[in-house]
Amino acid sequence: MCLLVIQHQDAPKLGKEWLADFYSHNQDGVGVMYADGGKLIVKKILPKTAKDFESFYNKEITGKFCAFHLRMKTHGDINLENCHPYEVLNQQEHGIDLWLMHNGILSTGNAENQTKSDTWHYIKNYLVPMLAKNPDFAFTEPFAEIVAEHIGSGNKFVLMDNAGRYQVINQNVGVQWGGLWLSNTYAWSAPYAKSQAPKKSKKANWKNEVSVLPVAKSRYGLSSWGGQSAYSQSMLDEEMLELDDEDIYLHIEGELTDLSYFGYHQASEIDYALAYEFIYRMGMDAFFEILECLREGNMLEREFIAVMENPIKATRHIKSLVVEDY
Repeated sequence: MCLLVIQHQDAPKLGKEWLADFYSHNQDGVGVMYADGGKLIVKKILPKTAKDFESFYNKEITGKFCAFHLRMKTHGDINLENCHPYEVLNQQEHGIDLWLMHNGILSTGNAENQTKSDTWHYIKNYLVPMLAKNPDFAFTEPFAEIVAEHIGSGNKFVLMDNAGRYQVINQNVGVQWGGLWLSNTYAWSAPYAKSQAPKKSKKANWKNEVSVLPVAKSRYGLSSWGGQSAYSQSMLDEEMLELDDEDIYLHIEGELTDLSYFGYHQASEIDYALAYEFIYRMGMDAFFEILECLREGNMLEREFIAVMENPIKATRHIKSLVVEDY
C-alpha cells in the first residue's frame, strides 16, 4: 500500500480528520523531504498514533513545498531505516544529495536481504549504478522513461536533490487534490476513484476540497456495486476471513503490475479501488479467473476493464465462468 504525496507550498493545511485518515491506512512510518538553503532536509518518524503523525505534520510538513510518505509495510522490517525517503546519492561521494520515495511493489523484490525493502534493493542494484557518474541524468526525460518502463505503472517514484530539483516517475497515474499530488486513491479515503479524478486541481478550489470531511470506504467498496455475487455469500465470507486489506492490495498491486509486462497497459492502470471492490463482491478466485482469461487471450483488454468497472457485466461474466467449470 503506502501513500506518496507532493505538496505545493500554498496547499491549505489538512485538518486532523484527513491526517487521521491518512494514518489509519498507513501506520508503519512517515517521512518528509524538502530543500532549504542548498541542503536536502530529511525527517522520519515511527508514529504510534494518529496524534503523533498530526504533530509531525504540523511541525515538519505544513506550509512547505515537499514530498512526504506514509508507509504500509510490504517488504522489510518496520524501522526508521525502511521509512521513506531513501538515500540514492550523497554529497561526499557524488557531489549531490539525492533521495527517493516510492509507492508500489517492485517485481525485483528483496530476496538478497529480506530485512531491507524492495525500494532499498532497487536503489542499490539499479539507480546507483545508473546515476553515480552522472547525477544530473536523474532529472531528464530519458531517465524518467527508462525507469517508468522498468518498474511499471503500478509503481511511482519521487526523487529530490539538495537544490530542490525533483523528478516524478509515473506522475500521470497519480491524482491531484487540495494542492497535493497523491500517488493513489486506495490508501486514503479519496473523494473519487482514479478514473473520475480531474486532470488538474485548481488552486481556487483547494480549500473547498480539503474542507470536506473524509468518508471511510466501505469494506464492500463503491456504491455503484450492488446486487448479489455469482458466488454464494457464505463462500465469500469464508474466502474473506483468510485475507486482510493489506493482503488484498498486495495481490492487486502485484497482478496489475504484471499486466503491464504482458503489454496490457490500460488494464494495468485500473483503479485499485475497483479491483478491491471486485474481489470483495466476487471473491479472490474470481479475480484470478478474470486475469487468466485476459492473459490467455480469451478476453479483450476493453472487456477486462468493463468487467472491473461494471457490476452487471462482472456478475454475468463470473456466472458464465461458473457454468463452464461445471
